[in-house]
Amino acid sequence: MPAVSQVHIDQALTNLSVMYRNESYVADQVFPVVPVARRSDRYFLYRKEDFLTPSSATATGALASLRRPGTEAAEIDYSVSTATYYAEEYAYRGLVTDAEASAADNPMQPDSDQTIQLTERLMLDNEIAVAALVCKRANYPAAHKIALTGGGSGTSWAQYASANSNPFNDIKNGKLAVMKGIAREANALLLGVDTARTLADHPAVRDLVKYVHQDALTMSGLPKALRGMAVIEGATQKNTAAEGAAYSGAHIWQADDGSGMALIFYRNPTPTLRSVSLGYTFEAPDEATGVRGYAVRRWRDEKRKGTLIEASFLRDWRMIAVDGSGLAVGGYLITGATA
Repeated sequence: MPAVSQVHIDQALTNLSVMYRNESYVADQVFPVVPVARRSDRYFLYRKEDFLTPSSATATGALASLRRPGTEAAEIDYSVSTATYYAEEYAYRGLVTDAEASAADNPMQPDSDQTIQLTERLMLDNEIAVAALVCKRANYPAAHKIALTGGGSGTSWAQYASANSNPFNDIKNGKLAVMKGIAREANALLLGVDTARTLADHPAVRDLVKYVHQDALTMSGLPKALRGMAVIEGATQKNTAAEGAAYSGAHIWQADDGSGMALIFYRNPTPTLRSVSLGYTFEAPDEATGVRGYAVRRWRDEKRKGTLIEASFLRDWRMIAVDGSGLAVGGYLITGATA
């Protein structure tokens, strides 16, 4: 009787293959995309002082805007300045040889697989670009950041037994800082995945959600809206190993000191005139195709006997709500959350 290995020739499964990709990206939720017509241009900046300064009281206590009969209204003015953006092009390309395309077994699709890899790497770069800005402590003034501490009496959200661990007080302070900074109520809470799961295990949060249905919770077990803010969990992973070395995964959404982070911020999901937001992603169209977003091109390379596939976008990432020193006041950064 022949062995099983002699009567069956192994072939590739047509209903299963294994590919590692991030499940979701959140950068565009943090920095909403602003479509622009050209690679570079300017946008106008209004001074907060011109619109948020109240009337000064006179010696009698009357407001400066008070007008007596027969007198003229108090005259005030405002000024504007400009800031610039420059959308650089970011691109990857790959070659699918004719030999590879011809020899590929079902379900392999070399053209599709190459395109997926190119766009996946660009999405990863987009995520890293935004995270590098919003997770950097030096990008915030002192009143818009806090470093939590570890230990038995620490303030970290991981110090469940410490009386000083009070995440809702930290969130309250962050929301107040954003309100003072830009006169807008913070409407989003970005959490690194380690911070999200640490917070979900905090007694104050567990007590809050103990009667909440699973459908109303995030993957980490947090309410999808917390203190009036949409909860965004940044779970995106990156490879930190050197070229050719074995994969070593790491979180993208963590503070620049490597600690667990949370960001309380205001975002304008539909950027418009006379509005504000923590930051924006300026996105210009591809000069050849006029396509915004992830543009994909392909062409023959006869010398190499194959098809080159290229994916690209034109983007610039900018903090928008900043103070006179260029520091972000549209957000409040919490670091050391998992210490």
